[in-house]
Amino acid sequence: MMRPKRFRAGAVLPVLLFILLIWPAYQLYGLLQPHSSTENPMIMLYEVAHFQMNLLNGSMQEAKRYDTATPLNKVKLVAYSTVYTHERLVKAVGAKKLTSLAGLSRFVEFVTVLQMSGERQLTDTEKEILGNAADHIATMYESYAHLFNASGQIISSKNDELQSAEQQLISALERYLKP
Repeated sequence: MMRPKRFRAGAVLPVLLFILLIWPAYQLYGLLQPHSSTENPMIMLYEVAHFQMNLLNGSMQEAKRYDTATPLNKVKLVAYSTVYTHERLVKAVGAKKLTSLAGLSRFVEFVTVLQMSGERQLTDTEKEILGNAADHIATMYESYAHLFNASGQIISSKNDELQSAEQQLISALERYLKP
């Protein structure tokens, strides 16, 4: 009579030991180790601000075609959001390095003044100012797109262009806000 062969655990035991004990311990060790992010938070904040500026630019191109003050609410909200995000970026970078966008705050005031009298037709002057503002904001957007280099440093010439376009926006708005 033949005896059944016994199973030998030679190579299987170390593999089983590895799978059941060592692998989970290694995974747990990896979870407990702090992971450093390689992303620069300044660049990430800039990307958010740039996205907001892109939304504003698109909204302004639409606003050129508006005949009434009512649809300007969307533009006002996007402009406010852009100002808010950019001001956080200015605080993070430093006010001496990056210009603030007071012109966009003035634009929010301009739209608020337009909307005060409720739903009404925009005058030719108001449409002209909206068109000029849209052009200045488009210029600001172009400068904003290249405001930071790949290493997270502000490109001063683009900051100067942004400041110039912002001053032109303020001048266009002051014509209406302070007659």
